[in-house]
Amino acid sequence: MHIKFGIIFVICLVSSSRLCAEPAADSVKYRFNPIVVTATKVAGSQRDLAASVFVIEKELIEQSITSSPLALAMEHIPSMFITERAVMGYGVASGAAGGLSIRGVGGSPVTGVLVLRDGRPDLMGTMGHPLPDAYSLDGLERIEVVRGPASFLYGTNAMGGVINLVSKKMRHDGLETGLRAGAGNYNSQKMNLHHGGKIGNFDYYATIGTQRTDGHREDSDYNGTFSTAHLGYAWSDRTSLELNANYNDIHLLDPGTVEQPFIDHWYDIRRSGADVTFNHEGRYGDSYAKLHGNFGRHEIYDGWRSNDRTVGLMIYHNAKLWAGNTSTLGLDYKNYGGDAEESVKSPVIDYSERHITEWAPYIHMQQIFLRKFIASAGMRLEQHQIYGSEVLPKVGLVANVTVSTSMRLSAAKGFRSPSIRELYVFPPRNEDLLPESMWNYELGFTQGIGLNATVEAVFFHSQGSNMIRTVYAGGRPQFVNSSDFTHTGYEVMGKCYPTTNLKLSASWSDLNLGDETQGAPEQKLTFYCGYDFGVADLMATVMHAAKLYGNDRRQDKLPDYTVINLAVNFTPWRTLGLKFSLKNALDQHYQTILGYPMPGRTFMTELSYSF
Repeated sequence: MHIKFGIIFVICLVSSSRLCAEPAADSVKYRFNPIVVTATKVAGSQRDLAASVFVIEKELIEQSITSSPLALAMEHIPSMFITERAVMGYGVASGAAGGLSIRGVGGSPVTGVLVLRDGRPDLMGTMGHPLPDAYSLDGLERIEVVRGPASFLYGTNAMGGVINLVSKKMRHDGLETGLRAGAGNYNSQKMNLHHGGKIGNFDYYATIGTQRTDGHREDSDYNGTFSTAHLGYAWSDRTSLELNANYNDIHLLDPGTVEQPFIDHWYDIRRSGADVTFNHEGRYGDSYAKLHGNFGRHEIYDGWRSNDRTVGLMIYHNAKLWAGNTSTLGLDYKNYGGDAEESVKSPVIDYSERHITEWAPYIHMQQIFLRKFIASAGMRLEQHQIYGSEVLPKVGLVANVTVSTSMRLSAAKGFRSPSIRELYVFPPRNEDLLPESMWNYELGFTQGIGLNATVEAVFFHSQGSNMIRTVYAGGRPQFVNSSDFTHTGYEVMGKCYPTTNLKLSASWSDLNLGDETQGAPEQKLTFYCGYDFGVADLMATVMHAAKLYGNDRRQDKLPDYTVINLAVNFTPWRTLGLKFSLKNALDQHYQTILGYPMPGRTFMTELSYSF
């Protein structure tokens, strides 16, 4: 049945795209090939990449109903999913809350998908994963998502894909200031202030915001503060220096499952990070150097206290060695770790300070030949303090058959080394764990239809081993390496802009995940519709998730569900805006985590003023 549904979806998508093939009188030529950096570290057109890449640009960010960049990406990107449990936030220890996956790889915590802030890895040093609660759309200009392994460029944790959150910058001289405030049911409140400017060669942008709610269940309160800062200075058109920083302070409660509720299970989280990047475009190519760091302090109701840090240096150089060639040579260094303590000391667990060092040289080359073909190859030599060397290769081929038709092939190895948490911390720990690895093979096809529509299809096959999972023996959990695994599937996406006012997009993914089924629906459909009336914008998103399981091996199947979100944004004056949004408009009763029901209809009214 699901195969038939996928075929019907493709036929409908292509048919609707053909309706957009001939532009209306008031239409313009839309750019379906945004410039992407994350996939190769070289700015290039999306259609020239062998990787599967999706870009969420400024307009979608500003229209978004959600405040989370990860939730926004899930609404538009096939095979990407994040588990949720609350009105706001994700939770730190709520079962599988905040479990982010791409094509079934990621996990909870999110160890298999690498999150970047302006190109720097954002990881908790001890736990070895990003914290979904620490991200907000405030201060973001775009989001770039790579589906499939990018370990040849980014090393560990990029096995399932990469999500790069790109900070907003002022491009033209002048000042910009805005204030936004909102309120909704469950005593939910939002407020954000942003200010930016560009004066000659100097530019800056800063945001500070808060989000809070009482939650839809007892003891599910959430209170978060988010701030970002960007500073940039250009000595010339060829040389620049920039600083990006963030700070988050989050307090949340975990209500527990419906069957086993918790009382006053609180979590205090403080995360910060910064990077300084030097960029020079010279006669022999472009050079980049990025010094980066992430820091955290966590306190939990049971007496747990921890400090962690990740610091590193990223250096790479892009050069055109001969006609049609682009080559990247780079070196990454990273040191991560931290210390912790419990109110009740365990005699068998040492929480003293631990650190691990990783470093890696890498090379990536792209070559255009016969004007229509782009071949690429890359290799990284990962050096791990414990596990030694790991070779991470990648090859790809893109064929731009016509101006509107492209095909691509790729093969890449994904890799993840066990985190300090998995090796040494908490009862599931296992010092004998081996690194995870995976080979991914892809075939992609993109077809433009007229000026205002495009359709993309991707087929992938992944084979790997040593996936780190949790098993129970005698009622006690332990991390173990799985046996070999295979993931296969396909993704279909389409965009159709019939007029300058109407924008449509849809995606469908169908996955076969073997035994690794927890927190990743095997089938997902998304649909987006936006219409601009001039003084008002209407927006609707639809997401249908099917075959979602609460545990591995297809255990504890959760009901299929469809969530519809609606929003209308009034702008009677250029400086004043009023936005009404409604999430879960059908009041669906559903769960993405076993035992944690999601809220029903939630609404928010927001007022914004800019000058």
